[in-house]
Amino acid sequence: MNGRDNRMELFARTSYLSSDPIGKKLPLRYWIAGFFFIELVWTFVGGAVTYLSMEGTRDFPWSSASWTMYLNQHVNFLVLFAAVAFFTHAVVRIPLRRYVTDAPQFRWKLFWLAALVWLVGIGIATVVTIVIEPQAVMVNTTNRLWDRLLLMTLALVFTPLQCIAEELLFRTTLWRMLEPRLRRTWIVGTISGIVFTVAHLSNVEVQSTSFSLPILLYYFLSGVLFMEMTRSHRGTEAAFGAHIANNLFLVLVVNYSGSSLPSDPWLIQQAPVIWLDLMVLVVCSHIIIRYGSNARFQ
Repeated sequence: MNGRDNRMELFARTSYLSSDPIGKKLPLRYWIAGFFFIELVWTFVGGAVTYLSMEGTRDFPWSSASWTMYLNQHVNFLVLFAAVAFFTHAVVRIPLRRYVTDAPQFRWKLFWLAALVWLVGIGIATVVTIVIEPQAVMVNTTNRLWDRLLLMTLALVFTPLQCIAEELLFRTTLWRMLEPRLRRTWIVGTISGIVFTVAHLSNVEVQSTSFSLPILLYYFLSGVLFMEMTRSHRGTEAAFGAHIANNLFLVLVVNYSGSSLPSDPWLIQQAPVIWLDLMVLVVCSHIIIRYGSNARFQ
């Protein structure tokens, strides 16, 4: 294949980048109203579903099991996902797949690239933590192995659902709403970072420390960088992959004491090493943004 053929193939793969923006399908006020509608449905209907789930499991022997607590905290994401899907189909009037990405089809290669990069990054960070401070990471023993295995089975379903639902709201919807209207694209990332940070202010990590600025910075940069993944690749596939890989690693492999994410992993860390988490976030995001644009991932 000569150079001209290579250019033609790349153009064929990326011609969707010049398509009309979905954000222009609705006036800005409709997008804003839709965003708050989704938030309100998630808050009140999702809260009601969580309450019913907790009440429904309260009188059973497994009410205090790790998998029950995990399920009760994650069942509300079914509501969030349904609210975004309803808004997409009933208001924006496009298929959810079209809402997620400008590409002709969902780019699984881009998704798996992001997931793999993130798993390698967070895995290296865990090894570094063990080498620097061996006592900081311990084997998480349990006498309720079946409870752990059941939680992990549930996590393979509900953790991806949680991450996808959050990305659809905090990245895809804000991207569709704001990017066609803002010349300075960094403002879109900044808004995403602020909204994502505000959404996590009630997390245990923020509330349980008197010096929460580094943790808030982590949430803010997550919003900024995941939005940049979405914006630069014209779709949310990479953000899906990175977010799912990060949360599955926490639930299945190693989490830290006092985490807002209920889990029963094989390893437990005394506390998050926030400077290392920030390094993983920035480096892995840069790799995904830089190399995800390669034609073979498009």
